Amino acid sequence: MSAFKLIALVVLVVVAATLVQPGRAEALEPLTVITIVGAAVLVITVIVVVIIANMRERQRGEAAEPTMVALDAGGVQSQ
Repeated sequence: MSAFKLIALVVLVVVAATLVQPGRAEALEPLTVITIVGAAVLVITVIVVVIIANMRERQRGEAAEPTMVALDAGGVQSQ
């Protein structure tokens, strides 16, 4: 399972668990509700965009293995 899919699954489980739990019997202000809903929509949109971009890269074959670059920590020493 891809890391992006795993993150999306964890977020969805947490959101579902939060919605299922009964809340306190107190009123929420409309601005607070709109802010919470907007933040949830933003998070879900970002997750969906990342998953779709990752799937398209794999379909095109652009998601190749990362190139390893060696670092010469010694470098050139001056005398």
